[in-house]
Amino acid sequence: MNKLKEKLARGEKALGTHIQSRDFQMTEVIASLGYDYLWIDMEHSALQSTEVEDHLTAARAAGTPCLVRIPWNDPVLVKPILEMGPAGVIFPMIRSYEEAKKAVANCLYPPRGVRSFGPRFASHYGQDPVDAYVKQTEEDIMRIIQIEHVDAVNDLDRILTVEGIDAFIIGPMDLSASVGKLGKLHDPEVCGLIETIVSKIHAAGKLVGVSYGMCGRDEMERWRRWDVDFISLANEMDFIIAQGRELLGNMKDIMLS
Repeated sequence: MNKLKEKLARGEKALGTHIQSRDFQMTEVIASLGYDYLWIDMEHSALQSTEVEDHLTAARAAGTPCLVRIPWNDPVLVKPILEMGPAGVIFPMIRSYEEAKKAVANCLYPPRGVRSFGPRFASHYGQDPVDAYVKQTEEDIMRIIQIEHVDAVNDLDRILTVEGIDAFIIGPMDLSASVGKLGKLHDPEVCGLIETIVSKIHAAGKLVGVSYGMCGRDEMERWRRWDVDFISLANEMDFIIAQGRELLGNMKDIMLS
């Protein structure tokens, strides 16, 4: 059963963080902290599919679901990840209805989609009956697309009609860049786009989340006011930097004063 999907279906908020390093032991530690899910990121990291498999295995040991963001909307890239049985896959930079349809088709077996057959962990290495496995994987694995370009906002009404999308994720940085305002996340135009995204997705009865970096309570409260359903913040390197700086500062205050 997909614990993350069930939690969101109950109307509960889900809290996650990102994984970008190759060290699966860090994933095992972070998975034990109580996050609702981990976001394993292949788009902005050097992670390969073998390392993703290690991260998924480490997270399962702690019972923590994982979403995997693949580098691009490509059946060749998503196929091996689906076969590892994550809680969901994320398609970055979806900009149109056609691209959204392609993303869903890449996750489904014929006749509904174009995915080829050859699962590994996802079917317990072939021990599950084919019919049962196909039904389970198409019901359980979340298909998530990122709305992070003004083109996607302009085509959002059509995108929301695509069957088989379980959730949407806002990418604020790329969204701001798409209107020539990279990093200006409090700009009125950028905020207006975010408000449009959230309101339209919720009006369609769909889930919407956000992916963001390390931030303070004020930024978290801003996303809470926008009523996102799930939020992914920071990554393991941010944890090390934040705690490392705090420790060093305390050491200097005490030992060098």
